Amino acid sequence: MTTEGLAELIAVHLWAVLLVIASVMLLAAWLLWEGLQRFGPAIDAWLRGWFARIHPHARSLPLPGAVLSAWDIVRRLGLQVLASMAVAVVACIGFVEIADEIAPDEDLGQFDAALSAALGRHASDAQLRIFSLLTHLGDKRFLIPLAGVVALILLVRRQRFFAAAWVAATVGGALLNSTLKEIFERSRPQWLHHYASADGWSFPSGHSSGAFIVYGLLGYLVLVYLPKRFHVPLAALAMLLIVCVGFSRAILQVHYFSDVLGGYAFGAAWVAAWIAGLEAFRRRQADSMST
Repeated sequence: MTTEGLAELIAVHLWAVLLVIASVMLLAAWLLWEGLQRFGPAIDAWLRGWFARIHPHARSLPLPGAVLSAWDIVRRLGLQVLASMAVAVVACIGFVEIADEIAPDEDLGQFDAALSAALGRHASDAQLRIFSLLTHLGDKRFLIPLAGVVALILLVRRQRFFAAAWVAATVGGALLNSTLKEIFERSRPQWLHHYASADGWSFPSGHSSGAFIVYGLLGYLVLVYLPKRFHVPLAALAMLLIVCVGFSRAILQVHYFSDVLGGYAFGAAWVAAWIAGLEAFRRRQADSMST
């Protein structure tokens, strides 16, 4: 299928494509989390035993002190932290690959132009109206008050460390996204309707990364603090919001498709890195309470 043909297919079957994307993202996140919850303790115990057997031999080898220190850190982190760190690394690599392909003469850049043109031809007024409302769920004037409410709830629950981490993660993500925009200086596509407006540079999408960071970290807090019966429905809602907010920017033609992908990759790397840190903190607390 040609680039133009794929773009036409997506634009014509927009709702079905979004449903598939949301389902795949939710399934991947659920499988990762459930796998870690179900098999994580057993794998973690096996890794601890393996490290315990190998550790004396590693100490006897003529290895540099930095290598031995890194070995100790890895040994103490645990499976969930290492998995989150791996996701962060993969997402960073993905972001670099996407950024390398956004030039107009690259395949992804050509697909961007084809999809934007196809959406301009096929996106109906009803679709544009719906997504012009959904896109506001990624606006700063919505996400900032939401972040403030979450921080306040954490403080009321006397989770000061998590409240501080939440503020640092959300504010830091927004600032870093703005910095990346200034680095890449990509112009936005032209949109020929009145349903949305945007200014500033285009790559990576701030709405996409902001939604991923806020709703992704909020989903993590749900998994940590709420009973298990709330996990699947609230995680599904968070994933649906991430998909709708991000792709609304491309559908409304105020961002290219690769801007959305870049925002997702950056947001995923940022969220995974913070989850790794928070899980390491929780693990340290659990170890200190058990001793």
